[in-house]
Amino acid sequence: MLVYDYFPNIPFAEAVPLEFLIVVMLVLFMVTVYRNRNRNTDQKTVFRSHLFFLVYIVALMALLTGLGGKSQVGISFDKGIFWAALAIAVMEISFQWQRMKQEE
Repeated sequence: MLVYDYFPNIPFAEAVPLEFLIVVMLVLFMVTVYRNRNRNTDQKTVFRSHLFFLVYIVALMALLTGLGGKSQVGISFDKGIFWAALAIAVMEISFQWQRMKQEE
């Protein structure tokens, strides 16, 4: 049985096989790695992507929680590990910002 984290009992959970989802994710990952292998990304692009990813994850968690979902694996706002990981991510982004500003 395929288990979705915030909404494990959604109606289409059995309609999409787990193996299919894994293959799709692996193919998308390989395509991304292949497309980005020869790109020279600057610090500003890396900074923006890290910031976007952090905001996206927190916003998605807030949306799913607001819709009534409850994390089945324990990644939620009321867990200390989430806040610790968020603090580390924010510190890393702020260090990136400082390095980027020093290089300019």
